[in-house]
Amino acid sequence: MKRRTFIAAICALTAAMAMGLLGGCSDNTQQSQPEQSTSSAEEQQQVEYQPLSIAYLNKAGYEDIIVADNQGFYNDAGPEITLYTVSGSGQQSVEAMLAGSADIAATGQGPVADAIKQYGDDIIVLAGSNCSTGGQVFVAGPDMTGDAQIVAYDKSKDNKDEVKASFEAAAAAKDGTVKAGVQQGATTESEFKSWLKAMGISFNDFGTEGDGIVTLVDVKANTLPTALSTGTDIDIMAASQPYPDTAIKQVSGSYEIGNNADIDSYGVACLITTKQIYEEKEESIKAFLEAEKEAVDHMNSNVDDAIKICANSIGTDEESVKAAFDIADFKITMSDQMIDTIFKTCEKKEADITKDQLIEQMPLIDWMDGTLNK
Repeated sequence: MKRRTFIAAICALTAAMAMGLLGGCSDNTQQSQPEQSTSSAEEQQQVEYQPLSIAYLNKAGYEDIIVADNQGFYNDAGPEITLYTVSGSGQQSVEAMLAGSADIAATGQGPVADAIKQYGDDIIVLAGSNCSTGGQVFVAGPDMTGDAQIVAYDKSKDNKDEVKASFEAAAAAKDGTVKAGVQQGATTESEFKSWLKAMGISFNDFGTEGDGIVTLVDVKANTLPTALSTGTDIDIMAASQPYPDTAIKQVSGSYEIGNNADIDSYGVACLITTKQIYEEKEESIKAFLEAEKEAVDHMNSNVDDAIKICANSIGTDEESVKAAFDIADFKITMSDQMIDTIFKTCEKKEADITKDQLIEQMPLIDWMDGTLNK
């Protein structure tokens, strides 16, 4: 398995590139199968696999890929698999895929919904690898004290009114609005907006002015802790782990004010591709997902070992990784909860798609239920 680094700095995609990428048909060939049953190794020899490239982030939420790489599961999968690491959020993985730098993007449901909104049924949702809540966390900076102190939401008390009142007081103390850093297009964007709406807190969207209590500021996810520490560009931040944990540990005086578990909202780690790539490389994709299943089976059976692997890869402490594992539900599947979560996000993003149409863009559901997870 090859590993390369891909710096995701794609500013725009031309229509010609997009159409060239998203159209096309399969020219993949496969040798005929013998009537008698064969072993997995023999089957790999009989299939003419196409190489695959995967774009992902080396952070929490992508543990399945990190462990599969470390344990060599991709080496024995059949196709040659190359990993590209991107920075920021899953949005960069999708941009890499759409630009033709990767065949498969590992991402959250937010960028998936954006891609479906833009490209419709040219986007194929292959599988989910994790569906959990509590991983999207919102952190206030050290300057949010005194009159600007934000009250953390307590689900047992359902203190939404207190939270809203504290945001209003903070905005008044700042003689403006509370500036919230979040990466535009990331899954956290829709999760944070939903949280604000649930608390009754109005907001001004990216690049707009208005009467909102909060103003959203587009900040790349991996730079949010640094931006929060300065106290100039943003007052609070919203991101997926480990960035919130990093901020709380490294930015003295910062504190958690809420997360997506407060509103019973789930995050889905997804693997997506384009229709063209799926038609050309279906057998290779299935072999990749088989290796993914080996990885999550290993993770679920060897939790302590998997935590160490991920901590070493990400460059963080095992305690932070364990916190992510504690709320995770690692499976290679497309469950009803995953489908519902992706569809609800499509609705929030105003993507023109029904749930039935979304399911049609998930061609491997029956294969995963009947073969992969038998």
